[in-house]
Amino acid sequence: MADILLVNPLFLHEDPVEAKLMTPYFPLGILYVAAVARQAGFDVAIFDAMFAAGPDDFAAALERERPRVVGFGVLATVRRSALQLAALARAYGAVVVMGGADPTARPDVYLRHQADGAPVVDVVVMGESEAIVAHLFPLLLAGVVRGPELAAIPGVAYRDDDGEIVTTEHCALIDAIDDLPFPARDLVDWEPYRRAWRAKHGIFSLSLIATRGCPFSCAWCQKIVFGRSFRPRDPESVAEEMREIKTRYRPDFIRIVDDAMGIQKAWVRQWRDAVLARDAVIPFECLSRVDLLDTDIVRWLKEAGCRRIALGAESGSQKVLDAMTKGSKVAQIYQAAELCRAAGIETYFYMMVGYPGETWDDLKSSARMLRETRPDLFSTTIAYPLPGTAFYEQVKSQLPDVAEAGQVPDWDYTAENKLLFGRGAYSTFFYRRVIRWFHHEWEDAWMRAGKPTTAAQRLKTTLALWRDRFVVYTLARLPGLGARATGFGGARDE
Repeated sequence: MADILLVNPLFLHEDPVEAKLMTPYFPLGILYVAAVARQAGFDVAIFDAMFAAGPDDFAAALERERPRVVGFGVLATVRRSALQLAALARAYGAVVVMGGADPTARPDVYLRHQADGAPVVDVVVMGESEAIVAHLFPLLLAGVVRGPELAAIPGVAYRDDDGEIVTTEHCALIDAIDDLPFPARDLVDWEPYRRAWRAKHGIFSLSLIATRGCPFSCAWCQKIVFGRSFRPRDPESVAEEMREIKTRYRPDFIRIVDDAMGIQKAWVRQWRDAVLARDAVIPFECLSRVDLLDTDIVRWLKEAGCRRIALGAESGSQKVLDAMTKGSKVAQIYQAAELCRAAGIETYFYMMVGYPGETWDDLKSSARMLRETRPDLFSTTIAYPLPGTAFYEQVKSQLPDVAEAGQVPDWDYTAENKLLFGRGAYSTFFYRRVIRWFHHEWEDAWMRAGKPTTAAQRLKTTLALWRDRFVVYTLARLPGLGARATGFGGARDE
């Protein structure tokens, strides 16, 4: 039995993209909250939906743990699942609290959501939950979900006696992040993760966060929890956590989920030194920016165990990068790719299409950049607006039902690639073809650079490339076909 049950609401089998990729990571936010709550003396358990069969498993967990408080960590992409499980928790009689990026951005959506005519969420935590829960949980365990005691806690939202939503003052970011305990990984059953990773990829990977926040200003990036700050942990502490992970869980790989590795150059060097001193090297991948990498940083990352760097390239058009307020140059994408290749580190590019103002010429520039830089891997998403971002404010009047609902439509699954806002001539149908085209341009470039292929593979790639070039060129020239008379681009075309 547990006082508090914390929930990861992502059912992997319900998400076709995630199930195909099979790279499951448990959300670290919940594990940090669990560690802080446990440190404060609460009994904490976790329900992980990742490999669960469905809501009945959650109902069984409620019966088994008998929690008085059930808390959810929520991104927009799993909102639907979280609210479904929240209804079960509320019907069971538990106090329901939601935290994470999406509840922080729009607490009213959660507090007004109803099942069978009754609200299912009692309280929303806004911001960094670790700073709030030690004060909040004692009240929730006592059944206090409104009133002056709750109003005195910064960073929460709730309904008052009249059903009106009350939002307390903003909760300051955590300055002393080194005072936080390591995430409570021991509360998770890692064997299903290990089996899934090994079956699909032959390795087992865990995640870690070394720094919080990002000071850059990408218009589409939702920084509503960590803000545009930059708060690095003590590099010695990060190295010690890596040593603990290496000793206790024996992963083959880790993913460092910081927004951007390399913001403070001296920190990278100190961390490299600490990792080597503790024999804590684990092969890892991290995220960075093309304008942060230089010869020193790439070398230090390599020495600390880096095998792959994911970079937000986004576009091969400077006009589009500037529209995104990305703050980087196309030339820096080329330079970063070359630095990593010279150091023997793989690159993974994140690309984006469909951003406001993007034209056919801009798309051609992106295809050319992929051909010329040849990242080892890349993925392309259709631009989507998240509440709390400048991009969302720019396009919210073009979102379906935004005036009535005040929210972005739900995803059908977490990594769904669809256009949510009006883009004039082009639609989801067009951009999905562009994504295929990018992939085949990239494949052809690697083939021409000497990547070993069979004659059959070369023929298949060549035919697919010319087919894609013809299709996207035709759609770009004939907007009526690109739009398919769908009105808003979010309509399904396949």
